[in-house]
Amino acid sequence: MFDRIGRVIGSHPLVAIAFWMLAAMLLVYLSPNAYEIDRHEPRALFPEDQPYNRALEFESRAFPDTAARTRTVLIFESAERFSDDQQTFFHDLSRRLEHEFAPQHGWSVMSPFTRPLLASRLISADGRAAMIVINSDTNYITRRSVAQVEHLEQIVRNGLPNGVRFEITGQGGLGRDLAAAAEQAHQRTTTVTLVALLAVLALVYRAPLAAVVPLIAIGISVVVAIMLLNICVYFGWEISTFEKTITVVLLFGSGTDFALFWIASFRRAGAHTDDRRLAARQATSIAGPAILASAATTICGLLMLLAADLLPSHNAGRALAIALTVSLVASLTLVPALALLFRRALFWPRRSVDVVEEEAKGCWAAIGGVIADHPRVAVLVCLLLLCWPSVHGCNVSYTYDALGVIPADSSAAKGAEIARQHFNAQQISSWVCMVTVPGMRDKPGRVLDCSCEVAQFLARQPGVQDVWSLAYPMGMKADSPMAMLANTGLGRGHAEAFYFSKEYDALRFEIMMDTEPFSLEAMASCSSCLDRIANETSAILPGGADVFATGMTPYILNVRDVAAGDQQRVIVLVILVILVIVVSLVKDILMACVMLFATMLVYAVSLGVTEWFFVCFMGQDGIDWKVRLFSFVILVAVGQDYNIFLVSRLLQYRSDYDPHTAVQKAVSQTGSVISSCGIIMAITLGSLAASGLPFLQQLGMAFGVGILVDTFLIRPVFVPAAYLLLRGHGQSDVPRENIQAG
Repeated sequence: MFDRIGRVIGSHPLVAIAFWMLAAMLLVYLSPNAYEIDRHEPRALFPEDQPYNRALEFESRAFPDTAARTRTVLIFESAERFSDDQQTFFHDLSRRLEHEFAPQHGWSVMSPFTRPLLASRLISADGRAAMIVINSDTNYITRRSVAQVEHLEQIVRNGLPNGVRFEITGQGGLGRDLAAAAEQAHQRTTTVTLVALLAVLALVYRAPLAAVVPLIAIGISVVVAIMLLNICVYFGWEISTFEKTITVVLLFGSGTDFALFWIASFRRAGAHTDDRRLAARQATSIAGPAILASAATTICGLLMLLAADLLPSHNAGRALAIALTVSLVASLTLVPALALLFRRALFWPRRSVDVVEEEAKGCWAAIGGVIADHPRVAVLVCLLLLCWPSVHGCNVSYTYDALGVIPADSSAAKGAEIARQHFNAQQISSWVCMVTVPGMRDKPGRVLDCSCEVAQFLARQPGVQDVWSLAYPMGMKADSPMAMLANTGLGRGHAEAFYFSKEYDALRFEIMMDTEPFSLEAMASCSSCLDRIANETSAILPGGADVFATGMTPYILNVRDVAAGDQQRVIVLVILVILVIVVSLVKDILMACVMLFATMLVYAVSLGVTEWFFVCFMGQDGIDWKVRLFSFVILVAVGQDYNIFLVSRLLQYRSDYDPHTAVQKAVSQTGSVISSCGIIMAITLGSLAASGLPFLQQLGMAFGVGILVDTFLIRPVFVPAAYLLLRGHGQSDVPRENIQAG
């Protein structure tokens, strides 16, 4: 197959180039516009049967005025108490939002200026800050939500009084600022990747055209891949800016690796023949199987993300798999065509034969000799060097703080800071507990008693600061005359729509915690509350009850639980599928297990070093939870590429040489190209650290550290030394493999 591909491309390089150019232009033309993409965005990040989605669905039926998939908070601040003119503006704005824009967009508006019951909660005690809450059923990380928040901002800023500071926070503001930061990170990361990649390729090849060929090929494949993903979005897929950012850096990294594999074989073949077409054919025949094996390992590993329930993880798996497939095809067709287009000038001012002779006498030959002579020492040194960071990486603490992933100067972060200064600790992010009691509507006198009992029960739970309910519309700790009056019969009458649903026999409670909504402490308190109320409702409410929870803390709690299940499931699947692929390639199950163990060791080391840098050195609270899964899948999958490349060459030499010589020659022949690939992959994936987003910075460092450790310690030292210890002192029973490296 590869010989045929090489023959066709060698005979018609211009046709191959024209095909790729036309494909890119056609896909750009066919790619849907932003409006069409917006129409196909999802409503939830995890399956509909998850507890949070079920709670949202119930709240939308039982309490439609307060139900919200996304809650956007408009927050205002003044240096002094709001003046009459400023309050008039707020009244007019609230009415416009309720009567003009809410019906149009499906919003519900909670304003202290049109609903007096909410005044004590949404206007600060010092009279210098106020909030208007917009509830919507749109997922806060979608483009539709971003457009709605930007529309809200335009409405508010039109006529905003002098002396009033305005910010947008809550989930809607967070999603808008996160989207803006992600887009900026995407552009910054792409720029850094291109500049760094060009510099490294120039140093590796010391030939301008040889450095340009991979960039052109990968650039075209990136355009094709992104346009294909946009078309997939039109048919129901969800591809966010995050997935596109990862796609770009992984394409440039893996695509360059594939191109280097082929060009190295082409250069070696060109040193023995003047026929460039024959050299290209031989290069494809030799490097093609290794490129396919490397790509298949990474693609199959990424496809295991399809087993994840979290939509971003699930989508990333299929998006990256499609992109890498495009990169694989480009490396076997477009790269050879471009190389033939430049003819002998490709390696100018150097000659292929000079480069091949340098590799035979370079430092990697000496390293291979040392490893072949002292395999036990090499393995022991590797394990000692990696022991502490790998143990540390197995005990990493993860954070789920959504505000921590956006810049501190964003509107959402500034708005949250205003809320902390003027309102009770976590009033802006209280969560909701709903309890259904069958037959409650038939016993009106029992409704208030149930509300009072459950509210008092919730207030006694650890971490709960206050509870609002039908029995206590202004909170159990209300001490102002107005709030105490609201907690009487008159206030309860106005609050009934917020806290009791006659149709569904449901009581609603708002719980304010004494910790940040995304903190581990808040999640533990929320989980404890829900478990206890579910277990003890039979004692409080005769007949038992169903319990539902919504809000930021229950949301992130559900995300954490789903992510934990995804982590376990995907890790097992990735290990199994990669083990099967490696065993089928190297025909040695013991060696395959060693190779897999080595890459998992790299994963643990990368997490340990990343946490040490960001937590111990930079003072951050912890590692973002998303780093754990994405770094595992990519590091373990990509790390096997280099091991397969080395071991396939080692097994090739093992049939002709004794084990020590085979190891030395394999390390010598693959050292230069794999080291170059590793540096390029580390730089491209590590370029995420230039994004400015904490999550991507952490992910970029984990990628960079892992790839460098794998490139300069695991692949050239640990794996060949372990091979010698396992098989090196006996006679070879391993046949010559068909998979060969360039």
